[in-house]
Amino acid sequence: MTDDEVRAFVGKPVRLELADGRILAGVLEASGDHGHGHVHYAVSSDPVRQGQPASREVIHGATAITNIEDASGDPAATMTR
Repeated sequence: MTDDEVRAFVGKPVRLELADGRILAGVLEASGDHGHGHVHYAVSSDPVRQGQPASREVIHGATAITNIEDASGDPAATMTR
């Protein structure tokens, strides 16, 4: 995917598929290109077990994302904190 396609989802609950086949659900964040040609995205979600830290997976560039969709109705993709 391109940054333009992914940018519309920043700050929202998403479900996305990565090029390596993993599926992630959570709130999408983005930060600048850090001088090396791609934007860093991250998907943050609530902890798997109560008392543990939230989960956060960093994605190096939009090209690592093969599909993204709105997941605002999916409790697994929203943050409660």
